[in-house]
Amino acid sequence: MLVLNFVFALIWMALKEEFSFIDFIVGFGLGFAIIALSQKVLQDQIIRTSQLRSEDSYTSYPERTMKTFSLMVFMFWSIIKANIEVARLIISPRLNIQPGILAIPLDVQSEIGITLLSNLITLTPGTVSLDISHDRKTLYVHFMDIADPDAARREIKENFERRVMDLFP
Repeated sequence: MLVLNFVFALIWMALKEEFSFIDFIVGFGLGFAIIALSQKVLQDQIIRTSQLRSEDSYTSYPERTMKTFSLMVFMFWSIIKANIEVARLIISPRLNIQPGILAIPLDVQSEIGITLLSNLITLTPGTVSLDISHDRKTLYVHFMDIADPDAARREIKENFERRVMDLFP
């Protein structure tokens, strides 16, 4: 739906024949309103085509948009914190790190959810998603410094995976 909203914004700009940031914002706002008002009509088609959620767990477009922006803000903040931590580790006179690979059990089931989760982990400095088990139940992640494996696993599950599952179960 977010892509459709961007398309509406671009169509608005083309109809106005002005390609300014303000016209994009106005078009995006109008697209948002159109999608929010017509979501009940589109709901059945969205559920059938995406097959990511059942009818009982369908969330509205404004709610999904807020969750998407929340995930983006969380990732931006996580990347900043991880960059500072990695810089601190590298600059310290003693390189006192404990690298390791951690198996993280997954609750997320969709292909797009697993892909998004592993990419978000890899984007965060100091961690790299290595592999996923054949049954898609375990993600293997390399940590630059893993002093407390349980805390690292909890961080991934409670912060990253929970936010991804809000969008893609």
